[in-house]
Parts: sequence; structure tokens; C-alpha cells
Amino acid sequence: MADLRFTKNNDTQEYVAEVVVNADFNIHLERVSNGGLKIYQKNGEYAEAVDGRTATERGFDVVAVPNIIPYNSGIIFDYDFSALVYPKTIRIESGSEVLSGTVTESGNEA
Repeated sequence: MADLRFTKNNDTQEYVAEVVVNADFNIHLERVSNGGLKIYQKNGEYAEAVDGRTATERGFDVVAVPNIIPYNSGIIFDYDFSALVYPKTIRIESGSEVLSGTVTESGNEA
């Protein structure tokens, strides 16, 4: 399990975190209020510091999340993701402040 550290992007006014995953994974977020939530990915392992650039400027592709996850997600977000190619760098952008966030990879449950 990895704790996510969110940084406020002053250009977009969103809270941003990036993490590398090597297996199917779960994202769990607890936020101050509901708000937009966007998830991006790119193949490979990238350890850049989060900065003012957008996800697109950093080379990320949008993750098509199932329709059961609304754009304006609630305070608690908990969802399992599966992909065929690893490692992957995941970027999460939240429209509201994140109090706590974790990523747990399959086989690494605490």
C-alpha cells in the first residue's frame, strides 16, 4: 500500500498526485467535499515531481472510467482498476482537497 501525496496545482486549482503501479490496483480517496475526479495513465515508470503542467502536457492519456463512477464523485472514492501492461504511472486530479489517499496493488494488501 502506498500513501498518495496530493499537491495543489495553482494553475488548474486541482489537487494532483502521481504513483507508479506494477499490478492491478485500488485507489481509495477521502476528500473534504465532492468534486471532479480525473484519472490519467501512461505506460512506464516516471518519477518526475508534480508541477504546474497539465496531464496532457506531461504525456498522460485519460483513463476511461466506468459509467458507475460519476465525474462529480463524492467524498469517498474507492475503486479497483485492472490493466494489461505494467508498470504504469497513474495521475489523479481531484477538484476538492484530499484528506487521505492510498493505492493498494493486487497481492500487496495490508
